[in-house]
Amino acid sequence: MTRPGRARVALLLTVVTAALLTACTGTDADPSRADATPTTRPTSSPTPTPSSPPSPTASPTPSTAAEIAEAVDKWYTYGGETAVVSLIEEARNAESDRPREAFELVVLDFDGLTDALGTARLMGPIPDPRTQTAWAAAIEHLDGAVREVLASVPKDGRTIQSPQETGQMLRGWSTFDEGIKSLKAAQALLNRRFGLKPSVDPWEAE
Repeated sequence: MTRPGRARVALLLTVVTAALLTACTGTDADPSRADATPTTRPTSSPTPTPSSPPSPTASPTPSTAAEIAEAVDKWYTYGGETAVVSLIEEARNAESDRPREAFELVVLDFDGLTDALGTARLMGPIPDPRTQTAWAAAIEHLDGAVREVLASVPKDGRTIQSPQETGQMLRGWSTFDEGIKSLKAAQALLNRRFGLKPSVDPWEAE
């Protein structure tokens, strides 16, 4: 997934729907989803050729509970905690710019969230499939939300959105809500399954 561009919008927007009063909710969402594996069609067998020796693997994938716990602890210690906390803080900052009532003037600034998403991607996957599912969903949804909301900004100097642009912004913030749910789920899994949590709760910190 490509990193979104710089996200600061200095334009004041007049949002023309009260539906934007919807706030982020849901702290107990279970993000575990099994992606459907595509069925491959059988093909004719090629002529056998001499097999090449397997390429060496850099490091084995952790398989036992102890190995997974150790790998997750290393992920969290060497940058993972910073990535999680930063993404939570920047998501909260971005959410503070969300319109709360009809005809409210807002300035959208997703620079911090865009940078935090980039840092989260650089960390690589969490070495626990269930926790990684929630973490990846959080990154995907928040990234999509940024793109959707910014795409709803009028391009011709208007400050009042069209109904189509308003609908697009609503979809963006709905996607943002899904990202917040997945982010909370990932943090909760790190805590419950591995005892990993920041010293200060980033959801409560000012």
